[in-house]
Amino acid sequence: MAARWLVASTVLGRPVTDDEPYPHICGRLLAAEDSRSGRSVYLLRRDCAACAQERHDRTNRQPDPAGGSVVDLAAARARRTARRERPVA
Repeated sequence: MAARWLVASTVLGRPVTDDEPYPHICGRLLAAEDSRSGRSVYLLRRDCAACAQERHDRTNRQPDPAGGSVVDLAAARARRTARRERPVA
């Protein structure tokens, strides 16, 4: 198990493997004996890797205004930049 899953495994009370998607640990309590500070820690959305991944996905993929299902914003920006840099003949 990778170190990044250590807190999730401790909070959930079961091993979390790299094969699983990010588990939500927001709204849970990390016991004092499991924290580095020795104090109980209530995990917020900002502490949750699953929430961060969902925010990232929402930010980078938005509905297509032309009626398609989803547009990749990075690809759209690259196309727009390429059109601007193309020399006018």
